[in-house]
Amino acid sequence: MTSNTPTRALPNLPLIGTGVAALALLGVGLWLLNSSNATQVELYTAQSQDYAAYLGAQTGTTVGGLLIAVGALAIVVAAAAWAVAFAIGRHTAPADAAVPAGFDGDDEFADEPEVVETVEVVEAPAPDEAAVAAESAPASESKPDTTDAK
Repeated sequence: MTSNTPTRALPNLPLIGTGVAALALLGVGLWLLNSSNATQVELYTAQSQDYAAYLGAQTGTTVGGLLIAVGALAIVVAAAAWAVAFAIGRHTAPADAAVPAGFDGDDEFADEPEVVETVEVVEAPAPDEAAVAAESAPASESKPDTTDAK
């Protein structure tokens, strides 16, 4: 029994989640980089001697840059995954196209079972022992060629 109703395409939630996470990483990285750079500028212009604040701002700048790099890489990976998923979805055939051309769609089965002929197996005769011994004799025991090649 076949169904002619088309299936509704569901959104691919893992791919959507990958894209959202990539954008979130990129956004957090940009925010952290900008805020840490602003903190460093304030410390430098005020000529502060608070080295813990300097190191904290430098760490924030480094982590922000790394988050931007990871977010950009995640966007590339998400875009590639979206492209693959789109290509797979585009090239899949509908279920009706998978039915063989000669299939009539009749669900009735034949009442008579199919008769399969059996073939009787006949054993081959045993090989002659003298013939086997002659075939397995080494070539060195054969008579040498007496013709003169000069």
